[in-house]
Amino acid sequence: MNLRWKAVAATAGMLLVGGQAIAQDSPPKDPSRQDPSTNRDKKDDQLKGRVCRATRLLDANVKNTKGEKIGEIEDLVIDKSEGEVAYAVLSFGGFLGIGEKLFAVPFGAVMRTSEDNVVTIDVTKESLEKAPSFMKDTWPNFDRTYGTTIYDYYKTKPYWSDTREGEKTGAVPLDKDALDKDRLRPRGMVRASKVIGTDVEDATGKNLGDIEDVVCDDASGRVVYAVLSFGGFLGMGDKLFAIPWSSLTPSAKDEHKVVLDVPKDRLEKAPGFDKKSWPDMADRRWGTDIHTYYGQEPWWHDDR
Repeated sequence: MNLRWKAVAATAGMLLVGGQAIAQDSPPKDPSRQDPSTNRDKKDDQLKGRVCRATRLLDANVKNTKGEKIGEIEDLVIDKSEGEVAYAVLSFGGFLGIGEKLFAVPFGAVMRTSEDNVVTIDVTKESLEKAPSFMKDTWPNFDRTYGTTIYDYYKTKPYWSDTREGEKTGAVPLDKDALDKDRLRPRGMVRASKVIGTDVEDATGKNLGDIEDVVCDDASGRVVYAVLSFGGFLGMGDKLFAIPWSSLTPSAKDEHKVVLDVPKDRLEKAPGFDKKSWPDMADRRWGTDIHTYYGQEPWWHDDR
């Protein structure tokens, strides 16, 4: 009897040791950790919610859903008063054989990929051949009438159709734009390439620096930050400063400039970062600190 129980105990011990070995070889899944393959599958979806620098999009390659290169991003058109990237202006010369034409596409129809310099658009050659276009040397007035034509063609909801309490953004007309001139108007449209390099001054008209880049939320099209350099003013040439877009106003004296009404002593203490080490601007904790410092409401709180 004793021998039998000893045999059973020995067998159970072997099973226990074997079970422990198996457990060590195949540890239980931690619910807080995702399978790498799942992460890869969701990578492009995660990209959509990230912020993006305009300079990374300018001249980016455009591919269709088959992975074929069909053109490039020539520029972005920003609606300054609404703080929206309204259009990506694309060229399809090699794809359609019409190199002199440009196409304004709703920004929401252009999707980023895991490659910094590649975006995709779900459009066929046949639909592009019939799409609204314009010549490179004759940009249109991006008013609401023209914009409605563009958004309807690509079956995309216009960003100005969203309304907030007490305000009807769609009823505000856009007059002349600044697409062919190096200037920013109080209202209207402007090319991102024209915004970059714009002089920034304080409330007294003293030069502070210039705009190095524009940062947008590519999920919503919102322009969220202007990245400024204050080297000549504060003696910090190696630093950049992310300023909430809503903190900048057009200069009433000079259409070529914008105004940042922040005292010098506050700018000297402003949170900055190294030109070679950009922060994660999609981090809401970081973004909350920036908006709070400049007395602005975080852009993701806007009900648009």
